[in-house]
Formats: sequence, C-alpha cells, structure tokens
Amino acid sequence: MKRNKIAGYFLFISVFSLITIFIFLVQKSYDNLMGPIIGVKSNNLTKPIDPNLDTATIDMVEQKKEYSLDTFSISIPEPSPTPAP
Repeated sequence: MKRNKIAGYFLFISVFSLITIFIFLVQKSYDNLMGPIIGVKSNNLTKPIDPNLDTATIDMVEQKKEYSLDTFSISIPEPSPTPAP
C-alpha cells in the first residue's frame, strides 16, 4: 500500500512540474513576441515630428544679437621704423 501512495505523489509532482514548465514557456514566448512592440511604442525617436512651426521660438532666435569679428575690433599698433646702422 505504501508503494501506491509514493507513486501517487510522484505522479502529482510530475504533472504539476509539467504544467509549470508549460506556463513558463508560454509566458516567455509571449514576452518575446510583445517585447519589441512595447519597446517601439515607448521609444521617443520613433514618434512623429510635429509639422506645425513654433513661430515664437523662431522670433526669439531672430531677435538674438549675432556676434561677428567686426564687433570686437582690436587695434594692432604699427611697428615704429628703426634707423639703419
């Protein structure tokens, strides 16, 4: 009688392990299928660009003062002539 009881436990553990492995494989397969899709949806580089121009920003950029070399004029003194020996 004891052998039948042990065999029942082994059968229960093996069936439970088989179901657990099957559920794990299904979950992993679903994750591999949906992972790239979720990654693309959350990626900021794949979002479309808004075609409407922000004119306030363009006006602000146009109002900024542009610096050039003429603004910062540096006078270089001329060398003084030296008498020949």
